Amino acid sequence: MVSKKSIIIKNEIRDKDNRGEIISIVDENIKNVSLITCKAGSIRSNHYHHTDFHYMHVLKGEIDYFYKEINSKKINYLKVKEGENIFTPPKEIHATYFPLKTILIVSSKNPRDRKTYENDTVRVEFIL
Repeated sequence: MVSKKSIIIKNEIRDKDNRGEIISIVDENIKNVSLITCKAGSIRSNHYHHTDFHYMHVLKGEIDYFYKEINSKKINYLKVKEGENIFTPPKEIHATYFPLKTILIVSSKNPRDRKTYENDTVRVEFIL
C-alpha cells in the first residue's frame, strides 16, 4: 500500500475477544521500528527522503503534519490524533509540529543507521 502522498491510514482490528484486541498498524516490509518522544512545542522533519517511506503511529499526543510535493508551493495539512497512523511516501517534503508531548512508533522502509538515513534524506526549510 505505498501511496504517492501522505495519508492517514485506518487501523485494522485483526482480532477482538474478551482478552482485548489486536490492531494492525503496518503491513509492509519494514527495516526499522523506532519509538520517538517529542516535547510539546517541538518541530521535527523538515525534509524528504529519496527512497524511504515511513508510518507514524501516535501512541500519545498529536501531530500537526505539513507536507507538499517537492516542486509545489501548495502546503497540505493533516491533524494526526492519538491512535492514528500516518503514511509518508518518498519524495514528499514533510514537517511535524507537536503541540503536546507526543510519543510515536515510526516504522520505516529503510534501516535507520546514521549513514543510510543521511544518504537518503534531503533537509529543507519548510516549517520553522
